Amino acid sequence: MQLQEFRQDLDARMSAAKISGFWKQPDKDRWLNKGIVRACNYARWKFLSKHASQLIEKNPDGTLKENYFLPFDFKPGGLITIKVGGTPHHKVSEDEYTQQSYSYERVVAIIGDEYHLNLSELTGITEGTIIDIYYKRRPVRMVEDDDEPITPEEMDEPVVKLALSVCLTKTPGKQADAQKEVVEAHTILQQIKDREDEEPTSVYKGQAGSSRWE
Repeated sequence: MQLQEFRQDLDARMSAAKISGFWKQPDKDRWLNKGIVRACNYARWKFLSKHASQLIEKNPDGTLKENYFLPFDFKPGGLITIKVGGTPHHKVSEDEYTQQSYSYERVVAIIGDEYHLNLSELTGITEGTIIDIYYKRRPVRMVEDDDEPITPEEMDEPVVKLALSVCLTKTPGKQADAQKEVVEAHTILQQIKDREDEEPTSVYKGQAGSSRWE
């Protein structure tokens, strides 16, 4: 669903729950985005694993560029592996990279919002060589009416339930109802996870995308 559809669904459920008080749209959007984060954190979902690629570039002086921006939806700490020309690079810390105190031939370090490669020390890598990055992605906040979450459609129901539970928590006398929504949401999420585990070759794709990385 798009954000505007999530809002409509949430509004209908708030009305059915006889929630009094006026809640602004930014509040509802925040609850929905929080619901998506909670759904993503429920389990180790396959759709959160992602592959992106880009090409080695040259600096103005003709040397190979060694630092590149991470994908826009990269989750902090979510690097699985990086390959250059099909060969994996070992992850090292920022200090190890800057001090060159590593014992591996090929290394990569995450520094800020970039990843750095020791290309100048390697042979056989040229401009246009493919970099493949495998990582865990984070939920990108829905802001515009037509924005969609990274979660698959089967998670729309638990996402709305988790958003509703936040609203109910803030409503006097609705604590039990809030907990009920959480329990029901978790039950659905567990069912989805069980189906995912039963189909190890299936690929669960999220709804959001970007043209920045291919």
